[in-house]
Amino acid sequence: MKQNKNKMKTIIFVAILTFATLVSCNSENKGTQEEGPVEEAGRKNIVSLSTRQMAAIDLKLGKIEKQNISTSVKSNGRTELLPQNKANVSSLVKGVVKNIFVIEGYFVKRGQTLATLEHPDIVDMQQKYLVTVNNLEYLVQEYRRKKKLFEENVGSGREYQKALSEYNIAKSTAEGLKTKLNMLGISIQALERGDITPVIKITSPIEGYIRFIKVNIGSFVEPDSDMFEIVNNHNIHADLLIYEKDISKIKIGQEVYYNIANLPGRKLKGNIFSVGKAYENEAKAITVHADIKNAGKNLIPGMYVNARIIVDSITTHVVPEDALAAEGNRYYIFIKTKNEPPNEGEEKGRWYFEKTEVIPGSRDNDLVEIKLLKPLPANTEIAINAAYYLLAEMDKGEVEEY
Repeated sequence: MKQNKNKMKTIIFVAILTFATLVSCNSENKGTQEEGPVEEAGRKNIVSLSTRQMAAIDLKLGKIEKQNISTSVKSNGRTELLPQNKANVSSLVKGVVKNIFVIEGYFVKRGQTLATLEHPDIVDMQQKYLVTVNNLEYLVQEYRRKKKLFEENVGSGREYQKALSEYNIAKSTAEGLKTKLNMLGISIQALERGDITPVIKITSPIEGYIRFIKVNIGSFVEPDSDMFEIVNNHNIHADLLIYEKDISKIKIGQEVYYNIANLPGRKLKGNIFSVGKAYENEAKAITVHADIKNAGKNLIPGMYVNARIIVDSITTHVVPEDALAAEGNRYYIFIKTKNEPPNEGEEKGRWYFEKTEVIPGSRDNDLVEIKLLKPLPANTEIAINAAYYLLAEMDKGEVEEY
């Protein structure tokens, strides 16, 4: 009986020991399963480079700094001319083009002859002026004679009034013809000497470049039809579209920086001198006008421009643009976590960087404002360039554990 009791105790003890062992194993396995993904997630954010790779891409280290940067509004538009810097040239009278003295692209001065026109009506106008002027001499004498007779109660008042009316009509006609002939560029002095010309000159009203020529030799020109277009590019400016959300930020005098395709690498700048008050429903924007101060003679109307309008300045955390890499809609910097210098006589060594998400903000030249999603220790070093290279290395799956 005693032996049976001892045997039963032994069986119970073995069962308890087996149960405890199983529980212990399960707990260890569970702990391993819970910690595994965490460690794996940590390793996925780490990329390492050898010392040789660091040198090959010239990777530089630096710190996240606080600096004063400008906040800006981005815009686009086109180069334009003020109305007073462009001209459409037409004729005041009909005529046939006899000569053309310029071609497209020529620079012309104000008053320079562009073409000549001829037409019988030009001759008729000069003849009418001469007839009217000569008749005016007779009418003024007749008017004076009738006036004297009327004052002496010899002549009738009716004849005096008639002479006065005829004199005033002729005088007005002569003055009107004289004004028209002056507008056509015909010399009154030469005409009164008997020099009648069948030709008038078409001249440039402004200084500038011939943009278009719309006539040929022998073309018949109607009054007010365009013959030439002239532009003066010296005072070219930019018309920029400002969308609804940014309208309240824009003021006269704000600085503008431009990028223009045909001037790569040139930093052009200017200032806003006028803010439009008409809202364009189709574009959902207003137009602002800004000058361009340092473009020289390299701009022509109609060129596409990208612009950055400086609206404010702030002091904030910034990094160089090359320190920031985008992956989808997220942005990252790479923080140096540790480095293993090469042993004596070796060239290997390794550098470890942790991919850390940030939120980018305003940009000022090559600096970008960033907002940290978690605080970083003081004196933390980051890769200030080659961020996309580090991201590419990470995408290859070449991560290192440490």
